[in-house]
Amino acid sequence: MSAFSVMARAAVVLMSLPFLAAAAPAPSSGDASAAPKFYAYCVEMGVPGVKQRPVAEQAKMLKQIGFDGGAFVIWLDEKTFAQNLKALDDAGLELPMLEVNISVGPKGPAYDARLPDLIRELKGRDTTICVTIGGLKPGDPAGMDTAVKALRELADVAAEAGCRISVYEHVGAWSESLPFVFDLVRKTNHPQVGANFNLCHYLKVHGDMDYRPLLRANAGKVFCVTLCGAEMGAKAWTHGLIQPLDEGNFDNRQLLAVLRETGYRGPIGLMCYGVPEKTEEHLARSLKVLQGWAGDWEKAGKDDKVTR
Repeated sequence: MSAFSVMARAAVVLMSLPFLAAAAPAPSSGDASAAPKFYAYCVEMGVPGVKQRPVAEQAKMLKQIGFDGGAFVIWLDEKTFAQNLKALDDAGLELPMLEVNISVGPKGPAYDARLPDLIRELKGRDTTICVTIGGLKPGDPAGMDTAVKALRELADVAAEAGCRISVYEHVGAWSESLPFVFDLVRKTNHPQVGANFNLCHYLKVHGDMDYRPLLRANAGKVFCVTLCGAEMGAKAWTHGLIQPLDEGNFDNRQLLAVLRETGYRGPIGLMCYGVPEKTEEHLARSLKVLQGWAGDWEKAGKDDKVTR
C-alpha cells in the first residue's frame, strides 16, 4: 500500500469528527421518497472527431431525451453567460451545476474578477458552483490559506444568490483527493461550502478504497454528485472509468443507496466525458438505467415512512 493510500485511509477516520460550522441544508428535492432529478455533464467533451454542440442545441437535446438539467463549465463572458442562461430557460432545462477553476498558486488572483457578479446572476436558480482548485501540487499545504479565503469569499456571494459552493475533486488538481477536500471544507467552516463526489475521479485517485465511511462521516456536506458506468481497477477514462451506466462493474445502485441513507436529496449527474458512442443513444441508455434506479430510491423512501 502506498504512503498516499495510508494517508487517505487515515483521513477517512479524521473526517468522522463533526464539522464546526452549522451545516447548510444538503441539496434537497423535498420529499425524501421523491426520486432525484438527473442531469448530464461533459456531453460531447473529449471525444475524438466530435465537435461539441452549442449550449442551446445541447439543452434541446437533453430535454427531448428526458433529462431534468444540464451542467457546464462556466461562461466567464457576461454576454455568453446571459445567452446560455436564456437558452436553458427556453428549453425548460435546469442548471444544477457550473464548474469553474480557481488557483492557490503564488501568481495572480485566486479567481477571475468576473466570477462574483456571474454568481449573483444565478439568483433564483438552484445551482451549485463547483470549483476545481489548481495552482499547486495535489494537497500542497502551502495553498490552504489561499483556498480557505477564496472559498469563504465566493460562499458569501453564493449565499446572496441562494447558491452553494462545492469543491470538485479532480485528478491532478490541488483538490485531487476527496478526504483532503473534506478537510478543506472543514477548515473553511462556511455553511455554503461543501464537496463534490465524482465517481470517475474518486476511482482514479483512490482505487478500491471504500467510499461509504467517508460519505457517512460527512453527511450534509456532499453538495454535488456525478456518476457513470465504471470498470473497477481500470486506468483509462474511455471504456474504463467513464462509461454509459449500462456498462462497467461498479455498483452504482449501492452508491445511490448510501447517498439516500446519508440524506442527500439533490440531483444526480451523469459524467459523459470521452464517451464515444452516438450521443443521443448513450444518453438515452444511461437515463433509462437512472430511471430504473430511481424506483429503488422512491421505494426506500416510502418504506422509511412506513417504519416510522
